[in-house]
Amino acid sequence: MVADQPTIWTFVDIEGPNSLADDLAQSLADALKPALGWWADFTIDDTEHVVVFSGRPFRYRIGDEAGRAEAVAWGRSTGTPEHQLDWGP
Repeated sequence: MVADQPTIWTFVDIEGPNSLADDLAQSLADALKPALGWWADFTIDDTEHVVVFSGRPFRYRIGDEAGRAEAVAWGRSTGTPEHQLDWGP
């Protein structure tokens, strides 16, 4: 466990049209607290992965290691614990 992070997490499953993916990502980026490296993620048609940090969404094709690495590096720089940087594709 990392100091100041909760011991219980919340999982929210949201389903919606792909056309709203960018709006959802930006809304999450605007809403997430910058402290503690909070993040959210979702997939689009099982072909794209969106990872969102406070103020910064990332969208990359699943399998795009460079795109994923950019999101991971951002997470590290914002204080996301290393064990949380292992999200899906």
